[in-house]
Amino acid sequence: MARPPHPGPTDRELTLLKLLWQHGPSTVRQLHQRFPNRPKPAYTSLQTNLQGMLDKGYLTSQTDQHAHIYAAALTQADVEQRAVHDLIRRVFDGSALRLFTTALNSEQASPEELRRLQMLLDEQVSDD
Repeated sequence: MARPPHPGPTDRELTLLKLLWQHGPSTVRQLHQRFPNRPKPAYTSLQTNLQGMLDKGYLTSQTDQHAHIYAAALTQADVEQRAVHDLIRRVFDGSALRLFTTALNSEQASPEELRRLQMLLDEQVSDD
């Protein structure tokens, strides 16, 4: 049975997107050198991943002399928003409240993060 399409970038694709968001447009060689996981994937595996990401619309590519230069076609905010929406829908049955409650109960939020969250909640209430 075929696996359903992934709702967003895979772990490796997300790592590559993060590198592109952090360092800007890059060649395969640059991405391979910066890739954080050990052992590093083979250079040709990254080329294959990048081609797949182009096909999915996650990247754009330009050729500069003999090298392909890849750039993220998705913003970090877009990917984060899609991932959270998918998580809320699949795991929390559409309840953002359950997501936030679970997150706050399972992870230690810093006082600054709690203040920022309170400000965001206050803004949402005043907009309604």
